[in-house]
Amino acid sequence: MGKKRAPQKGKTVTKPQEIIVDESKLNWKPVDIPDTLDDFGGFYGLEEIDGVDVKVVDGKVTFVTKKDSKVLKDSNKEKVGDDQESVENESGSDSESELLEFKNLDDIKEGELSAASYSSSDEDEQGNIESSKLTDPSEDVDEDVLKENVFNKDINIDDISPVNLPEWTNLAPLSMTILQSLQNLNFLRPTEIQKKSIPVIMQGVDVMGKASTGSGKTLAYGIPIVEKLISNFSRKNKKPISLIFTPTRELAHQVTDHLKKICEPVLAKSQYSILSLTGGLSIQKQQRLLKYDNSGQIVIATPGRFLELLEKDNTLIKRFSKVDTLILDEADRLLQDGHFDEFEKIIKHLLVERRKNRENSEGSSKIWQTLIFSATFSIDLFDKLSSSRQVKDRRFKNNEDELNAVIQHLMSKIHFNSKPVIIDTNPESKVSSQIKESLIECPPLERDLYCYYFLTMFPGTTLIFCNAIDSVKKLTVYLNNLGIPAFQIHSSMTQKNRLKSLERFKQQSAKQKTINHSNPDSVQLSTVLIASDVAARGLDIPGVQHVIHYHLPRSTDIYIHRSGRTARAGCEGVSAMICSPQESMGPLRKLRKTLATKNSVSTDLNSRPTNRKPIKWQNTVPLLPIETDILSQLRERSRLAGELADHEIASNSLRKDDNWLKKAADELGIDVDSDEDDISKSNSDTFLLKNKNKKMQKTINKDKVKAMRATLNELLSVPIRKDRRQKYLTGGLVNLADNLVKKRGHNSIIGHEKTNALETLKKKKKRNN
Repeated sequence: MGKKRAPQKGKTVTKPQEIIVDESKLNWKPVDIPDTLDDFGGFYGLEEIDGVDVKVVDGKVTFVTKKDSKVLKDSNKEKVGDDQESVENESGSDSESELLEFKNLDDIKEGELSAASYSSSDEDEQGNIESSKLTDPSEDVDEDVLKENVFNKDINIDDISPVNLPEWTNLAPLSMTILQSLQNLNFLRPTEIQKKSIPVIMQGVDVMGKASTGSGKTLAYGIPIVEKLISNFSRKNKKPISLIFTPTRELAHQVTDHLKKICEPVLAKSQYSILSLTGGLSIQKQQRLLKYDNSGQIVIATPGRFLELLEKDNTLIKRFSKVDTLILDEADRLLQDGHFDEFEKIIKHLLVERRKNRENSEGSSKIWQTLIFSATFSIDLFDKLSSSRQVKDRRFKNNEDELNAVIQHLMSKIHFNSKPVIIDTNPESKVSSQIKESLIECPPLERDLYCYYFLTMFPGTTLIFCNAIDSVKKLTVYLNNLGIPAFQIHSSMTQKNRLKSLERFKQQSAKQKTINHSNPDSVQLSTVLIASDVAARGLDIPGVQHVIHYHLPRSTDIYIHRSGRTARAGCEGVSAMICSPQESMGPLRKLRKTLATKNSVSTDLNSRPTNRKPIKWQNTVPLLPIETDILSQLRERSRLAGELADHEIASNSLRKDDNWLKKAADELGIDVDSDEDDISKSNSDTFLLKNKNKKMQKTINKDKVKAMRATLNELLSVPIRKDRRQKYLTGGLVNLADNLVKKRGHNSIIGHEKTNALETLKKKKKRNN
């Protein structure tokens, strides 16, 4: 027996030792995502690694691998000495530098890390995989040589087409990288805000830019900072170039994508030079990416996540205090009272550290260049429309006085080197001239019906905004019951689900557009995205034809940004407000008075102010014509779909409440059934009971639900007829038989001509004139 045990002991002795390693020293490999999956359900930059175990040591998550494993980076293998202790002996160690802390284990489960057990077959495969690596200090000399030929290495000169962009080349001294990207993206000429902003920004002065939605503000500040990135690429000691703050996560990712598209050759060498740091995604991965060489030279972030990163690592405060340019996109939203207190804390941290560095180095008294951009910079726009108190009447002689008042308001929150240069390309109109506004008057309880009427009469890609999340949920179910593809996005959704919903909406819209283009005679359907104000700012959703305000917005600036989701990049669009008589007396009146054209002044220093007579607010928005015969045919469908939607939402809510109650009772060891009578008699639970009874009243028994769905499906199968004509196809003003044979007329309404909301409003305006 002793002879048989000897070889086993020998094997145990030669078994590779397990060691704890820092996650930044592992040889991560990117996960290839097929093009058909787009953003892979919301995952950005997913990476994985094989041959690593995840173990919890003293309540902390650690990464464990074999001492001779190939999962370590080459530059770190030499640092693992023979005196490295095994995992068993090191479990009680208090060394903070080798233990990786996680906020919780959920980040690992969501796909940030894919840890598999160690196997010898993975070693051979791992050695051939290239991944993003930290630069080895021993290779600095070779890197400097490579940087000189970075563009020649990544670009085939024969494939570059000649650049013919005279308006861009005359605007500013732009690099060939920028010009080539602009030509490839078909940006053949700069917009008005880009013409006026780019030369001034490149001079290093502070700028406040105001332009209508969809006018190219992102590239107005993006091109100058990308030029800095390109010019500083060959320098050894790189400091952060720009910090860009946005109010929403979706806008941050959109800005990141736009900037990456105009500097692809640079990113081919250093893919993390432009970095997005937002909430809803793994903070551990963001910390790791910031450690890479040359990473985060341009950072696009939401204030909450960026402040969290600064407070976790004080070295980041010192690093980003040296930034050259601070940019605020949608600055009015970032700096409103009660919003984003994190931003003020970030500025305080960076200013304190920057002043320390300036005192030690006796450098320039300047801080950073500050750029602020938005579509709305009016003091009046920040007032809530529903406010019952008397708002102080602010009267300005001209638009320049108003902008000066805004600057004073902004200077109390952020710091400028000097008074910023005002660039206002849209002084007279706050809503883009490409947007045709309209008003839909309706009873307060029939918003759903009039919304359904609009989508039936004017099919297309539509974005609907609601003030309440409950309204978003109900309207989504309501439209799906009516056979209209509808998707939702609101602040209660996780970041992953928001991105997924946006992607599905874009795919459905593109699919319908392709069908209509290939077969013009096919039935055109509406594709709808229903959103709260989380999607109101900055999002560039292509092809949105209509914006419907299901509720009037709470403030005027929200209305402007909502409407700006259509008519982008020079296209035209429609913005329709659904308004009840009660709203027209208060909020609507205040909204239209604020938006009515004011006396304005040109931003050209050589021109004189021009006074213009204000337009009465009653004449600024036309009514959308409603055909009552078609509306009456839709009413019963709308009623059934609404009741079914209420039932579905109430049933789901009750089910969630019951599951939560049972789970809580199980954890406490309480019998729920025995305590129901006591709970019902308790005065402290009156609110919960009322809420439950309210939901119960909206539920319907299963048999009735089946009958209602059958009735609704039957109604949906019956085509809508104009003037209810059913017998004589050739009678009336329109020859129905001729239209059917020649496949003309409206796709959803028999006997009705094809309609377009934009053309309808244009025709009405001509008749009124």
